[in-house]
Amino acid sequence: MRLSRDNRGMLITAQLVLAIALSATSDSLDDRVAKALAMTGGNRKEIESFLAKYASSGDAEKADAARWLVANMEGHGFAEMTLCDKEGKPIAFDALDYKNLTEAKAALDAIEREHPGADFRKTRFDSDLEHASATFLSDHLDGAFEAWRTMPWAKSVRYEAFREHILPYRGSNEPLSSWRAPARARLVELCLAENKNFDVLVVGEKVRGTVHPWTGFTDLFYLHPTDQSYDEMCVRKLGRCEDITNMVSFGMRSVATMCASDYTPWWAASDNNHAWEVVLDAKGQGRAGLAGRAAKVYRKTFAHQSLSLGAIKNPDEVVPRWLASTHYSDVTAQYQPTSDVPVTIDTPKDNRFAYLAVFNSGQWRPIHWSKIQDSMATFDSMGRNICYLPMLHMKGRDEPAGAPFILDIDGVVHPLLAHTASTNSLLATSTKPDITDPDTGVVKARTIVNPDAAYELFVWKNAGWQSLGRVEKGEASHTFENLSADGLYWLVQDGSEKLERIFTVDDGQQVFW
Repeated sequence: MRLSRDNRGMLITAQLVLAIALSATSDSLDDRVAKALAMTGGNRKEIESFLAKYASSGDAEKADAARWLVANMEGHGFAEMTLCDKEGKPIAFDALDYKNLTEAKAALDAIEREHPGADFRKTRFDSDLEHASATFLSDHLDGAFEAWRTMPWAKSVRYEAFREHILPYRGSNEPLSSWRAPARARLVELCLAENKNFDVLVVGEKVRGTVHPWTGFTDLFYLHPTDQSYDEMCVRKLGRCEDITNMVSFGMRSVATMCASDYTPWWAASDNNHAWEVVLDAKGQGRAGLAGRAAKVYRKTFAHQSLSLGAIKNPDEVVPRWLASTHYSDVTAQYQPTSDVPVTIDTPKDNRFAYLAVFNSGQWRPIHWSKIQDSMATFDSMGRNICYLPMLHMKGRDEPAGAPFILDIDGVVHPLLAHTASTNSLLATSTKPDITDPDTGVVKARTIVNPDAAYELFVWKNAGWQSLGRVEKGEASHTFENLSADGLYWLVQDGSEKLERIFTVDDGQQVFW
């Protein structure tokens, strides 16, 4: 909704009053503001001062926007990730001390040999409710409104879309920074050139193209999982995909164009994960191309999502970390054909939720959830042409809860039980297919079986990987006999990082997943 204006400022329309009233009642905005204030600790006066400033401003949109920000601030903050041993004690390591990923990874491997089980953990979380000042929040809110109310291409942007995609002051879990004014200053020439353009999508694409080179990609930041602030990226000029997406969103919001941040927590047919920006139209809608095979695509939101797993779980229920957030929505169906998949779950009675996992970096990684009802879980909007495993999260661990299956390109489920007659033979030639790197676009050639290395073939059966035999160094043939047509296999080289891809066997050939 756009409001008419005169020289005295905003003319409050009946539609705006109704919209704000509906927002307060349907979303329980007042209750959420009260809940947020109770979580501010020693910062309560700052948050109350921020709210009071706009409540008395005479600007109903700004007053509503301030309340909306506070109501949705729970869960937002700066998260610092630190390498820790298995007891949670920090270990000195900073990937940025090294020239490249190869050197950093060698140092990390040495640490992991000395400290088995070492991993990155969240060791600090500065909640915005406890740390954001009234001045910081006001500067962001006023800057967002000034851009939205003056940029010609923003005239078609409705208030609801502005609130979700232009107003927010952070991208992910980076340190707070005042990026609006400096980012807008860097885009002033573009804005002047486009001052007669009223298409927010067209201008948004131009802004995105201008901002994207501000932060270059380097894989070294894979081992620097703490998100960077705007100021840090301006100095380093490098980052990982999450940083680049944040920088693009900062630039686009600063001039009232709209950008969503979409991501897949785990690729379904390769390793790692990915985040990317999506330029949106005046209604706040849009999607981008996929750089890999995705079981799920989620969109980061500043708004609290009341139907998310993090919102509906009980306080004492532990769920997989990637699914515990309350600030994401599922947009998989906007990207590709999907299917709702009913699955029978082998579960103890006290489990309320089940998960579907994809195979990534040598492990099964939960990527979606469902409530369990009468030993059944229905997983909605699942990406097709993907191998899945049903799982439970028990005592902090992900445990299998059924047989893996293929959801084929037509949406048909094919269980992988390894039960059929074992009559197939396989001459194994590869452990990985050709894979396009989603960050660089470079095709990494398939990994060929090395005759001078030893390999072990595994089949998934009875809730785990079971060995089907080995091929030792120097053996002339890597042939395996008596394989089930409905089996799921994994050929692992001795001493590898276990990044080989899983596969099925079709007419004697490996089909990778």
